[in-house]
Amino acid sequence: MPSDEDAVIAEVEAFIAAWNTADATAAASFFTEDGARVGAFGDMQHGRAELAAAYSQLFRGPMAGAAIRQERGSVRMLAPGLALWQGGIEVQPPGGPVLKGHVVQIMKQVGARWLVLEAHPKFFPSRPAPAPSAENP
Repeated sequence: MPSDEDAVIAEVEAFIAAWNTADATAAASFFTEDGARVGAFGDMQHGRAELAAAYSQLFRGPMAGAAIRQERGSVRMLAPGLALWQGGIEVQPPGGPVLKGHVVQIMKQVGARWLVLEAHPKFFPSRPAPAPSAENP
């Protein structure tokens, strides 16, 4: 039987697989019924129906055709049946630069699964190009 940490990581990895197939309903199914998400673009959703609609819009809009990679990350057990997962994320939009960021999620054990109670994915701002110098004009 996997440890709670391994079970959380397995859910995170399965979510990435669902996201990469652009299946909005599948992506939303990794959240609790009352799950919440504050997206990297400032959007907020509450509940699976809103999450599925937001993922559908995301997969048809700004992230159409994008692929996502996530680090294994780390798991911190907060209480029995409650954990915090966090890790780095990279999104590769077709033809665009890789977007790097970080995700923090509170995970709740529901039956045999660990579902997202709340998620906060964020992108890091792009770094400005270095200013020219006498050594590097």
